[in-house]
Amino acid sequence: MIKIWCDGAYKPSLDQGGVGIIWTKDGKILKRYSKGFKKTPERKVTNQTMEMIATLFALKAVSKEIDSLEIVTDSMYVIGGLTLGWKRKANVELWNKLDEELDRVQKLVKSPIKFTHTYGHADDTFNNIADSLADSASREFIE
Repeated sequence: MIKIWCDGAYKPSLDQGGVGIIWTKDGKILKRYSKGFKKTPERKVTNQTMEMIATLFALKAVSKEIDSLEIVTDSMYVIGGLTLGWKRKANVELWNKLDEELDRVQKLVKSPIKFTHTYGHADDTFNNIADSLADSASREFIE
């Protein structure tokens, strides 16, 4: 099983955010990724959008058939919007992109994709690494 931990961060004082993603298999890290985002007229940067973008980037990285996939996030906003039927009043364009990626990736995964909630800043090693990556990316100088 491939497990992907996704996290987003937002720094209001800098008006920028970041994402951190960890791909694992059998408890071992396969890949780490982080990226910072500056708010622009075209890009809304909030904690929620960073959580969504982290999940979107994680899904985009799936390019070949796999047996099973679990997405782990501390964002109930993402889990609720993707799996619990929560109303999507904001960030509609991002939700649509997430839906498209989820549909594409589900065709590559032999079993239903599982979404798991973890508590932020708790005793979850991989979530803490993803959080650290997102936080560092949100603090980087971005032009």
